[in-house]
Amino acid sequence: MKTTRTLYLAVTALVLGLCINLSAAFAASPEEVAVDFSKAFFMQDPGMEAFLSEEAKVTEDDKNTMEVYFDRLEKRAVKEGYKTSYYRMCLSDIKTEVLHSDDTTAKVLITGIKERNINSFYKIMADMFSLQDEHKLDEILTLVKEGGSWKIADGTYGLPR
Repeated sequence: MKTTRTLYLAVTALVLGLCINLSAAFAASPEEVAVDFSKAFFMQDPGMEAFLSEEAKVTEDDKNTMEVYFDRLEKRAVKEGYKTSYYRMCLSDIKTEVLHSDDTTAKVLITGIKERNINSFYKIMADMFSLQDEHKLDEILTLVKEGGSWKIADGTYGLPR
């Protein structure tokens, strides 16, 4: 009975250890988080908040970073005579390079091309008539490790602090 119990505990510990190692092996890398966050940010996807660190989710004034960001974006759009969707950008030719990485922080250089993505008709027409203006993306993102996952640090892409 005692050897069966010991064997059961040993096998359970082995399986749990294997599961933990496998989940760590498939966890998103700093580069993947930087790319996924960047795509969400430039497409104005409110889900980008999930990529932010706890510190980055709140401004210095204890306000929700996303609320402040979208409020500023809307005010800018009104001032310039656009809808907020005008500022949506689609990323292409994305490349990343880890400049620094340790157990708690990482710096990732992300480069690529940003193009307006107001709606699919605009994109087709802009491409057809060479009206699409491209903007270069060349940014260094700082990431921090929280709860075993990489998160975007505050101040990225000019998000409110």
